[in-house]
Amino acid sequence: MAVFYEDYMICTRSFCNVMSGAQTTGFQLQIRTNYYRGTYLSQIDALRLVVDGEEFPTDNMTIAIEGVTYTFDQLAKATHKRWFFGEPATLTVFKPGGLKPGPHTVELGLYNRNSYIPRFDPEGLYPFGPPHAGGDGATGWGKTPSPLPLTAKRTMTLVQ
Repeated sequence: MAVFYEDYMICTRSFCNVMSGAQTTGFQLQIRTNYYRGTYLSQIDALRLVVDGEEFPTDNMTIAIEGVTYTFDQLAKATHKRWFFGEPATLTVFKPGGLKPGPHTVELGLYNRNSYIPRFDPEGLYPFGPPHAGGDGATGWGKTPSPLPLTAKRTMTLVQ
């Protein structure tokens, strides 16, 4: 029997709108890494979130792990911080007005680069790559698939 960790990436709890004073500024949900060894935050190369068909750019998100909040630009510098397998992280999405109460379809894609795969290869030392790096296996190590596949999908109810 194969185990697909993508089934556990979207947590079923903590799906709610975020308030700042009397204003609803966005929403948040909890997610888990799909890599069984966990990952350093600097190895998170891409995240894709789609809710009810609307895609949200990472420029409009933060991720909090063990109480520390990071923008996606800050992740590349978080070389000593690990996100352990099974540990929920809080993903906050800035969306004025948040989401309406009720059911929503949430889809998530997460691309964690393994520690032995370089982010950049300017010398061309790795002229080959795995098929997930871009589809044909010849696009080079560390290249994020575009568009990033949405591997986890869950219908969740926002109760606010």
